[in-house]
Amino acid sequence: MAPGPGGSLFVSIPRAGGSILALLDRDGRPRPGWPIRISDSTSCELLLPVDDGSVRVVCTLENPQGNMFGPIGAFAFDSAGSQLAGWPIDLGAHGYFSGRVIGDELTIHAWASLGDVIAEGQPAGNSWILTLAANGAVRSGTQVPFPNCCDQRWAIGPDGVAYGSINQYGDAQEAPKSSELVAVSFAGAGAGFPITIEGSASEPAFDAAGRIHLTVGTPFERPARTLVFDTNGQAVVGGSGELEIAATGECVGIEGSCPAPAAPLVGPDGTTFVVDSSGNRTTVVGLSPLGQAMEGWPYRSDAGHQSKGSCPVGTVCERYELAAPAIGPGNVLYLLHAASDTSVGGSIVAVGPDSRVRPGWPVVLSRPGAAFWSVVVGADGTAYALAIEPETGDASSATILAIASDSTVLYRTTIIDP
Repeated sequence: MAPGPGGSLFVSIPRAGGSILALLDRDGRPRPGWPIRISDSTSCELLLPVDDGSVRVVCTLENPQGNMFGPIGAFAFDSAGSQLAGWPIDLGAHGYFSGRVIGDELTIHAWASLGDVIAEGQPAGNSWILTLAANGAVRSGTQVPFPNCCDQRWAIGPDGVAYGSINQYGDAQEAPKSSELVAVSFAGAGAGFPITIEGSASEPAFDAAGRIHLTVGTPFERPARTLVFDTNGQAVVGGSGELEIAATGECVGIEGSCPAPAAPLVGPDGTTFVVDSSGNRTTVVGLSPLGQAMEGWPYRSDAGHQSKGSCPVGTVCERYELAAPAIGPGNVLYLLHAASDTSVGGSIVAVGPDSRVRPGWPVVLSRPGAAFWSVVVGADGTAYALAIEPETGDASSATILAIASDSTVLYRTTIIDP
């Protein structure tokens, strides 16, 4: 899900034979010309609206040759569902780490493997910045080697540079000893990088000025801390020092499978929030742009953090994802909580910048076993939450709830109904 202009919402649904892309109006109904099917795509996970009402979509395509890596395609559609001239575009890559729309230009941090078998200590492949203009013109930046490991997290900043944190391990390989903050620009490796950080660092988050914010620490273990860097790789005011919380991980799993903390939630002004969901409770620390604890915080709840995905009975699941919270206009937080007991479903709560639950919240799903798996927030403060609800047998339905800032449910639109 991705909010578009004018109260619209783009939705991507994986489907055999081609992913479905829908554009919902402010009443939850598909706009004329929508939905559309993106043929030969297996999933379209990167969904990036543009201010003119169009959208950029990056999809993994079907792989009839059976190679290790499937082809990656980029698509662009106008607000009427028509494909823009010059699109789709084959990225010429094995995959991508991250993407962002800047103006009407799509910026992708792409990667390509050097081979099926990589010798120890050798690079795993090359990564580079691609820019795709609205007319389909493509520019390809200088390629940079990336390490032979999968333990890396990337995000593209407002400046079009990809910033990533890569864990570094000691001989025991039990837990990350340090991380490197690295940068890949259109010209290649970013000046002033890499930066060595003691401990495991999260995926980067950004404020409106483009400063880089990180959570650092072992997931679910105290203490955590935050760091802030400028785009030249210099540490700047805003880091917190040690916090008496255990930062939530980006996932939960067996030992070593989820070594990085979740990224902080960062407002445009640099106000930062770090979530702790250890002990089946939720605690959120609020930090000022100067990195100081804000009055009235932390927020505390007896409700646990919501997980997403399912682990079939009789199987062993090594890890599962956590439903990510979101930050909206005015630094309002939207947290997804697990059900308080077996008689109801999960809930979503809006917490204001004063740490208080906003009037009318939380919104609770009434059906036992139901849960909110994701939430995104529009420019007008409308929260769009995806509810997964159990149906007959092992099937589940998926419904989008549009929730106004006062907790009024504006619409419910079911997008998967088995």
